[in-house]
Amino acid sequence: MRYTVRNFFLILGAGAVTTTTKTKSKPARTRGVKPHDPEARARRVASAVRDLERIGAAFTVADVAERAGVSRATIYRTPALRDLIGAKGDCARPVAPEVHERLATRHEAMKAKARDLRRRLTESEQGWEQMRARAVTAERRLQAAERQIALLAAQHAATGDVSLAHVAARLGPEALRQARRQIAAVLHPDLFAQDPAAAALATELLKSLNALTG
Repeated sequence: MRYTVRNFFLILGAGAVTTTTKTKSKPARTRGVKPHDPEARARRVASAVRDLERIGAAFTVADVAERAGVSRATIYRTPALRDLIGAKGDCARPVAPEVHERLATRHEAMKAKARDLRRRLTESEQGWEQMRARAVTAERRLQAAERQIALLAAQHAATGDVSLAHVAARLGPEALRQARRQIAAVLHPDLFAQDPAAAALATELLKSLNALTG
């Protein structure tokens, strides 16, 4: 193929068309709002400074950067942002007297609340110790009562049957009648006229003896 001037321009034209076609077929990139708009960033930094100054506490460049959503390096590299914060961005800022008083009052209230919580905790611990001591004392008394019951049970087993019927059977009829007369002399209900409970008990005892003597 002979490369004439006409062919050369035809080839260049075809390449241009091809290039143009490829460029047109590539989708356009949508960026929207620039994420690093200097004016928007300055507004965020200024708003963060105002908010921190309204709080009244000392703040640093790191505090401003975190609140504004930018990095500290961006603030240090941008003179306009440094001017918004001030020459002493990393130093404590003066606090107004009314703000200091408000913070001091809040601090004292928190200290008082902490003291109250410590006092309640101490009282709770003391109450727990008292409850534990009472529980230990009750456990010891229960053990002593169980030992006493076991001792009484052993004594009862050793002595055997001690009922009135058993005693009457061992004494015999004549000895039982004599014993009944002696007991009636000291347990007659009329002797306990001033004490109804004692008179009732004496009456029941005599009834039991009368039943044994027939």
